[in-house]
Amino acid sequence: MCRRELKKKRKIFIDKLPPFSYIMPEISRSDRGTMKDKTEVIKHSAAIQIQNSISLLQRRAWNILLANAYEELPTAEEHQISVTELTGVLGYTSRNDAHLREALIGLMTTVLEWNLIGKDSAQVWGATTLLAQIEIEDRTCTYSYSPILRRRLYNPKIYARISLSLQNKFDSKHALALWELCLDYLDESRNYGETPYIPLEQYRKLMGMSEDMYPLFKDLNEYVIKASIKEINDVTDFNVTVEYARNSRKVVAIKFRVRRVLQLPQASAVQPVLFPSGDLPDIVQELMEVGLSEQDAGEIWQQQFAYVHTDRRPRDIDFGYYIREKIHLLKKQDPKKVKSKTGFLLQAIKQNWTNHEYAASQKEQLKYDKNAWLKMLQDQKHQLDETLEEQTSALCKRIVADNPDLLDHLFQVVLKESSIIRALYDEVKTPAQHYQNSPVFASLVDKKLTMEHPQHFEILHTMYRENIARIEHEIAAVHLEVSSNVGLASLSALPLRP
Repeated sequence: MCRRELKKKRKIFIDKLPPFSYIMPEISRSDRGTMKDKTEVIKHSAAIQIQNSISLLQRRAWNILLANAYEELPTAEEHQISVTELTGVLGYTSRNDAHLREALIGLMTTVLEWNLIGKDSAQVWGATTLLAQIEIEDRTCTYSYSPILRRRLYNPKIYARISLSLQNKFDSKHALALWELCLDYLDESRNYGETPYIPLEQYRKLMGMSEDMYPLFKDLNEYVIKASIKEINDVTDFNVTVEYARNSRKVVAIKFRVRRVLQLPQASAVQPVLFPSGDLPDIVQELMEVGLSEQDAGEIWQQQFAYVHTDRRPRDIDFGYYIREKIHLLKKQDPKKVKSKTGFLLQAIKQNWTNHEYAASQKEQLKYDKNAWLKMLQDQKHQLDETLEEQTSALCKRIVADNPDLLDHLFQVVLKESSIIRALYDEVKTPAQHYQNSPVFASLVDKKLTMEHPQHFEILHTMYRENIARIEHEIAAVHLEVSSNVGLASLSALPLRP
């Protein structure tokens, strides 16, 4: 992992930290803008991998309701949106309000069951309805989610970002459901992803199909699977393909591969490029520098180890290191003995031909990189600890400012517990003055407040502590690798070129 990649990872990590402004109760809805300002919804995988018994209109409407409510999920039990806003973003032009009301009512009777195809093996099973309640009065729609769904939808561990405008281009609920599923498994850093193999019975649930609908696979494949793929490829910048798993020639499961193709304006006869000009990833640039086309280099970068033959894929090795080892192997060859540089390199990558000289020379560099990564993780943990402390203090100040009696009570408790603290207390000053001007008193009061009223800090602390725990786990893993050379010694045991 080079220093440039370390900086990128650090930036990606920081960018993904959830903004605390969504937690603070003093932020009003008017400060955040309206639905017109929102172009996408952050949607938990649990709400994507559901039995698709809802209609196309219902799925699109629920996405809009979630986008509208997302920032308020931690602090508000009910959410509001005008019917005009809802229908405008939804692209609903019919005057049949009864049909829209029936669609919204249907969301209250639709069960959402998460972890449906096991994307997150650590999650427990759970179920609730898509909406707990909904009411329309004076052209204002008021709705709510169950408490367990609110907690799961906000700051999800696994999620996809779904374009609210693009979802309106779909004509089939099966295509929209599949598109969301593909988004759920898309690695945005590579614009590539693939689902696990999904048993046909499970796929039918995801599409909301009973067993008697298209009982013959050839019909299911033609009218649902392939038709959905075609619609996605036609209306989005995705290229989706399907793979079939067979048992005795019978298809028993399917897998979807998805690639986002960013095209430059050009004549239709010209093959599309994978990346905008000047925006090539480092690995793609390095592969192109030794002769690969942008298309081949981009495909390798997108698929990464999926490009390597299954029985030759390495473990515990960085993909960038893997590719640079193969490039180094190519450069070592006698040009007179290599008929095709690109052919040699492609086979070296697919077959995992090993370059022991490179592995030996890179061991110390790899250890240096791991130490650099360790330091960055420790810096991130320190930053998170400080941010959590700052945000907790800010929330405490907001709470005591709104509750003077609570501040008086907390001061009485603090003063009773320590004679030293009582000696520091100036009777002339009010508790509020002590709290505002004395870091010692402020710290003690904040500590008591978080202990006596933990419910006010649950979402904030959970959000940050999960991130801190994850970093601590990774720090421990990197410590182990650095101290024991785990992942380094294995480099010399990779399969040789035949």
